[in-house]
Amino acid sequence: MEGSIPWMKLNHTYAQALHTIIPKVIEDHLLDMSHIKEFRSYVEHYPDYSSHLSQTLHRSCDALFLPEKEYERYIEKDYEEGVHVGIAFAERNYFTIDLMLHLTHSTRMCSIQRVLKAIKDVETIIDSSPIIERFFDITNKRQNSFFKGYINEQNKKLKHQSIRDPLTSLYNRRYFYPYVKEELVRAQKEDFPITLVLVDFNNFKEINDRRGHQEGDRVLKKFARCLSNIHEGFDGAFRFGGDEFVLVLSGCSEDTAEKLAQNLNETIKQIEEGASISYGLIQLPADSFIEGLNLDMYLNLADKRMYENKQYTKKIKTPE
Repeated sequence: MEGSIPWMKLNHTYAQALHTIIPKVIEDHLLDMSHIKEFRSYVEHYPDYSSHLSQTLHRSCDALFLPEKEYERYIEKDYEEGVHVGIAFAERNYFTIDLMLHLTHSTRMCSIQRVLKAIKDVETIIDSSPIIERFFDITNKRQNSFFKGYINEQNKKLKHQSIRDPLTSLYNRRYFYPYVKEELVRAQKEDFPITLVLVDFNNFKEINDRRGHQEGDRVLKKFARCLSNIHEGFDGAFRFGGDEFVLVLSGCSEDTAEKLAQNLNETIKQIEEGASISYGLIQLPADSFIEGLNLDMYLNLADKRMYENKQYTKKIKTPE
């Protein structure tokens, strides 16, 4: 491209015309999107939208006239930025995928119409096709990168929602089974034990009845944070429903897990007046055939031990 174009003359001839039309591009785009309630709400909450778009368009105009190697570096950097912008849009959660398609299509088409007209209006014998080619390249890759970031982030959010409990953000029961099987594969390769701890929050119904469900939710969230922090780097806490939780302790034998559960109970007592837990433990047979392992059977065994623990605790509190 560089060898076939009088570059500095091309730059001087077209650059000013293209930069001049950017406010009109944004005006066209805002008008085109103005009938969409979600877009109007977005612009109200993020008033810098127009200025950020203006900066992007000005950078794109400058890139049209870069030497080839600098242009390639610009495209790489712009692609990365487009991904980050797409992620930001997904995190803000204002638009559906259909509205995002409308948004990017509007930006691109308004730009194309104004740019082609501006180039056509410039009176020169210099071939403008390299500029048009680069312009379509930039806008196409920007749109693709934007959607890559947006879709990837949306997929992450959907996965998070599918495996997480909405109240506590702990893993849910659905994810328990694939999680444990993955850990068992790792345990067989690396030779470490896995112990399940079934945890029940004692007297939670009384907290709900006495203080109300909003307060009960607050207590559960606080309890969930304790489970998540049972030791450094821990990522094996699950909410099965109500006040029932399960811990998957990789690298812990039953004896080690027992100590962790006792420490957890003491922590709970300290952070919430009148609170305590009952628990039951069971170590999984890491050398068994993983696909044929009946996890529900081991959960039932842990549940039985938890019930025995709960009855023993009640007996201590109310001696004959």
